[in-house]
Amino acid sequence: MYFYKIEAQIDANADDENTKDDNWEQRRFFRSVYTLHDQDDKEGTIIISSLHEEKLILGAIARNPDWLDKHMEAFLTATRLDCSSVTIKESTFTEFKCLINNSESDGYVFRENEVLIHFGLQALSHSSVISYNEYTIQKPLSKKKLLAYANDVLCADSLIPEIERIFQPSTETITGHPVHYFISCDNDYVCDKIYETLINALYINGRLSHRRYCVASMSDINSNRKECQALYEAFTGGAMVIKCGEKIEERMTAEERLLRAIFGKKFKGDDDDRDSDIYWLRTVCRTALKYRDKTLTIFCLPRTSERVKASMREHLDIMTLVEITEDYMSKERGKRFLIKTARKQKIKADKSLYRVLDSEQETFSSSELLRAYDVWHSRHLKTVSYPQYASFLSSGQTAAKTACVGSGFAELDRLIGLNEAKTVIKQASDYFKAQKIFRDRGMNSEHPSMHMVFTGSPGTAKTTVARLFARIMQESELLSVGRLYEVGRSDLVGKYVGWTAQKVSSLFNEAMGSVLLIDEAYSLVDSSEGDYGDEAISTIVAEMENRREDIVVIFAGYCEKMERFLHKNPGLRSRIAFHVPFADYDSQEMYSILEYIAETQSMIIDENVRDKVLPIFTTASREQDFGNGRFVRNLFERARMKQASRLLAMDIDRVTTNQIKRLIADDFEAPMTARQTMQRIGFYVA
Repeated sequence: MYFYKIEAQIDANADDENTKDDNWEQRRFFRSVYTLHDQDDKEGTIIISSLHEEKLILGAIARNPDWLDKHMEAFLTATRLDCSSVTIKESTFTEFKCLINNSESDGYVFRENEVLIHFGLQALSHSSVISYNEYTIQKPLSKKKLLAYANDVLCADSLIPEIERIFQPSTETITGHPVHYFISCDNDYVCDKIYETLINALYINGRLSHRRYCVASMSDINSNRKECQALYEAFTGGAMVIKCGEKIEERMTAEERLLRAIFGKKFKGDDDDRDSDIYWLRTVCRTALKYRDKTLTIFCLPRTSERVKASMREHLDIMTLVEITEDYMSKERGKRFLIKTARKQKIKADKSLYRVLDSEQETFSSSELLRAYDVWHSRHLKTVSYPQYASFLSSGQTAAKTACVGSGFAELDRLIGLNEAKTVIKQASDYFKAQKIFRDRGMNSEHPSMHMVFTGSPGTAKTTVARLFARIMQESELLSVGRLYEVGRSDLVGKYVGWTAQKVSSLFNEAMGSVLLIDEAYSLVDSSEGDYGDEAISTIVAEMENRREDIVVIFAGYCEKMERFLHKNPGLRSRIAFHVPFADYDSQEMYSILEYIAETQSMIIDENVRDKVLPIFTTASREQDFGNGRFVRNLFERARMKQASRLLAMDIDRVTTNQIKRLIADDFEAPMTARQTMQRIGFYVA
């Protein structure tokens, strides 16, 4: 599609009514000129944008570049204006929309969409939610300059051969694009230079018919097929650059889920499942395929998105895709590159710039080296060029030092005891956050496994810590939802063959972005209720691997049983990153828990209570089924009930607020043990 802005000088007398912009009859006349012209030809349209005194501004849209030359003179004649000094300038679609909008405001067209609808562009009106940026090649570059750019961004191995192919002439006159492109790159600067070089080379060799190209994020292109198609229509003859984004793998939640979603039964219909994570991917691929001969498409993806690229290739079908990738260079070549980059900015390189090359890594991409240079350059500016700012930390340093923040961490710190569990949880959170920072910096880093095992006796706050850990991960932007789903054997195992795998997959679907807590997981294999537990374990292992980017699975239970369970399942053990122990509470910690429970319920513990309950806690902790925190809560609830009986036995009108809130030593008494209960109900115990 071609857009133009036309300016002309009007040679008019003062009495010429056609030049008065406040003449309603004149506007009606010009609208009739536009309407007649619009009906005569479906390949282009010229509209009057504004007419002020001696200046006429027109906008034009055409499906081919020859249309305007054939119709411009006829349109000016139809306006009955004596025009001179007519200048025609190729415009952008964005500017053309402004010309239409101004034409509508001045009454020269009935409404803006009238023109856009005619050319199938109404989905890109000013009310459109689709997001994109439009650019124009300002100054075409020579082949020598383009080859130099390819060397500068260190893509010589794949970009230079493609530039040479572009400069080879076609053997016949034919329209269409023989190939489209994948750019695999982790650095925005390098990626931009690659597609700018390609577009420039294609334009000066006649493979693109105009200078305009569009850059859009794939996730910003609305999944509505009409909007996507309108965007491609607007840039027919030019290029579409689709940036898939650094987080594309995370958005897919799991690579296998992406493959199933694109090619599975889920997408039989054209208009089904529009709320799906990857509906936009299918929409863009289908539109690119439809416009393959009219609009060049360049897909930009991270280097680690091999599975996504494979999926897109399947969906792009007969389109041929040339992949442009960054070169990998030796340490010596990398050092020369860093020195050259510093020299361009007139900075003297020092040894600290080459620190990235001291690792055991043998080869480096330009993205990795540019990231290292950016870090060094920022530090150099702060410490050498402007030493007065040397004491200030970068945002990344500040984030790393304040990793353990948020309401989740605050509540975790308030929990009584659990020192070892708190330490491991904080280490795990720091580790996951560090991996995220490294990936954001373009460093090669596999998405870490976040699955855990919580071991400890009942009542040691395993469920509470799991819930807080989910919130911590969400607050650190490591999980998207941050809820806790607690399940047991009955939630995982089905009654009939084939049901178990479906139940497990359904639970994982529901818990995406959150934490799935499986309590007493060893009951899946210890139970005598059929052998479906093994099927549950196999499905859990598969789901943990496929969905590890946006779900955390925590297995909770007794230490000895959990150890035997993991020993039987090496595949499960290898997917668990952290083992978090929950020790039993001692008597002092249990008293602190009692005070904490009382505080949360606005109750006051009398000073004499401590001496009364400490021996109770010590004795209870020796019992085989000691409940830890649950025992403390039960003791507190029984004390509340005994307090109620005590207060009701008093003169109720004389009971004060302080007495209602206060628990005294007499309110607390040790619960009967199992042995005492048996004696009390008449059994003889030897």
